[in-house]
Amino acid sequence: MNSTKFLFKNASIIGGALTTKQGWILTDGKKIVEVGLGENLPGIEEHADEVIDCLGSTLLPGLIDLHTHGAIGHEFMEPDVGVWQDLSRYYASHGTTSLLATTWTATEADLEKVIHTAQKVMGHEDGARILGVHLEGPYINRARSGAQDPMLIRTPGENEIQKYMASGVVKLIALAPEVEENAPLIRACVEHGITVSAGHTDATYEEMVAAVNAGVSQVTHCFNAMRPLNHRQPGTVGAALTLDKIRCELIADNIHIHPAVMELMARAKGMAGVILITDSIQPAGLPDGEYVVEGRRITLMNGEARLPDGTLAGSTLTLIKGLQNFMNAVHRPIDEAWVCASLNPAKAIHQDENKGSILPGKDADLILVDRNFEVLLTMVEGQVVFRRG
Repeated sequence: MNSTKFLFKNASIIGGALTTKQGWILTDGKKIVEVGLGENLPGIEEHADEVIDCLGSTLLPGLIDLHTHGAIGHEFMEPDVGVWQDLSRYYASHGTTSLLATTWTATEADLEKVIHTAQKVMGHEDGARILGVHLEGPYINRARSGAQDPMLIRTPGENEIQKYMASGVVKLIALAPEVEENAPLIRACVEHGITVSAGHTDATYEEMVAAVNAGVSQVTHCFNAMRPLNHRQPGTVGAALTLDKIRCELIADNIHIHPAVMELMARAKGMAGVILITDSIQPAGLPDGEYVVEGRRITLMNGEARLPDGTLAGSTLTLIKGLQNFMNAVHRPIDEAWVCASLNPAKAIHQDENKGSILPGKDADLILVDRNFEVLLTMVEGQVVFRRG
């Protein structure tokens, strides 16, 4: 079967070696094959199967969400291929081209179902690519459980560790590194190239230094569900902001994090140290109301999802909106901030050889946005999976 060639012309291009107000991109099959300045090369349109005139709108690398539980009334804890396909299409419609299906703290049996569903869906998605599974828990600290079910928090057994290592789909595990029983899991992840994030943790600064030395390279939704910064006890947050080997996840919804604190993070970590996430949950994309998520009642009002005691329970954010919020908070333009939603997450899970930026030879994961950051078109691995109206 011949591959399909697309030519994007008259585009502002941001997110690669080339930044230009007028340029063009040629894709062939799954890959980007050429990126150029100005008008497209003479005769190149004749060889394209479809020419897309961007009319001055902006082409960005597809967004990559490493931490999302679900949306539109569903979540990845549901072992249903149809549900996962619905979610895949939803994310693509908002500019997310790749993601990790993120779990809650759950039983071993329920986590196995998620892994088996991922194995069925990956490579056959209708929209955004599912790059793997992110286990957020159950190996966390009860003192920082947040919206996670404290009754299901536990330490990992050897058999469970081996199952995750052998699955081929677990790419990121969030855990509390200060819990001694989690040390074998950290070692196994490092050996198998699985990223370890400190999340729902009460780790001290010193324990975080030890965790980084053991292989922890990320923190989960920084500032939330972790030991806070104190001028005498820097805590998990102090370590996250000062240790160069740590990248910080950030929920830029202006609810979980105040804009001034986003700016603090940007100054401490630079653009290379920030990974924008949504941490979106089942009610994302739905109207205000009451919802039941994993047996717990959540009230959604004005974009805030909270448990009955007022605890935040994830977000209803889209990653493209989070990118906008972040840019506004830290006063950085898109040609600096894009890495936080594309290249940095790709690097975090060792996918940057193929994803995360606009370069010849990389996957043709592209989004076209207007001046208001409305997504006009989404391309995933060379196939247009969403067009607005």
